[in-house]
Amino acid sequence: MRYAFLVAYDGSRYFGFVRQPGRPTVETELLRAFELRGLYRNLKEARYRVAARTDRGVSAIGQVVALDVRREPKVRELNAALPRDIAVLAAAKVKPDFNPRSQAQSKHYRYVCEVPPGFDLPLARRAARLLEGTHDFKHLCKHEQGRSTIGELGHASVRGQKILGFDFIARAFLWQQVRRMVGALLAVGTGKFSLDEFKRMLGGQAKHAMRPVLAAGLILVSIRYPSVALGPDARAVSKFIKHIEDRAHPGYEAMARLLLKKLLASNTS
Repeated sequence: MRYAFLVAYDGSRYFGFVRQPGRPTVETELLRAFELRGLYRNLKEARYRVAARTDRGVSAIGQVVALDVRREPKVRELNAALPRDIAVLAAAKVKPDFNPRSQAQSKHYRYVCEVPPGFDLPLARRAARLLEGTHDFKHLCKHEQGRSTIGELGHASVRGQKILGFDFIARAFLWQQVRRMVGALLAVGTGKFSLDEFKRMLGGQAKHAMRPVLAAGLILVSIRYPSVALGPDARAVSKFIKHIEDRAHPGYEAMARLLLKKLLASNTS
């Protein structure tokens, strides 16, 4: 049997999602829980796959992993074996060839931060619209050897008053692309960049790459698939919200709201 799992986590104390020797990661804890509950013995034979390799400090409420399991998984049993800052929100049986990375139709990231002084929201929105479409994002990502920096962004927007929310949707993202796009939009909104300078950066004519903003505040919101439904478990959502509700960063409040929206949408569909 092959199962997909919807996973949420507070990334603040982890060195990213992917396993790293001697360092705490989300994946290390997740796989430990899967093994403890008897879902697999050999990870290679289980054909384990992950949708997104989020960086250190990045959080998620929409991460998806998949593997071949030896027994039917139970969400509550898995969560009992996980730390409070990681939660399996849902589990669903999928086709034997399901790959959460290659079969994703789109990924949605949101970045949340306090509005900086003098921020020009209408101007930042104009810049965000320019990001949509196909571009060479070489000045808005960290280069990975052998990977093209040309990509297509389906949606980019910014909204808010005291708290800003930047939303980006694409089939795939380059390394640090979201955090560098946020940095560029903040630079435009605060007058550090003109709109013409932003256009030149997007056209590959800038002298230097944009620096990424801090990881705190970046959330992997959701990943869409053509035929996989992962409706969250109400108890798992409630338990995870209890962990994040007292955290100071405004990103955690956004995570809680988005989780409740997911739960409501699942209950009414």
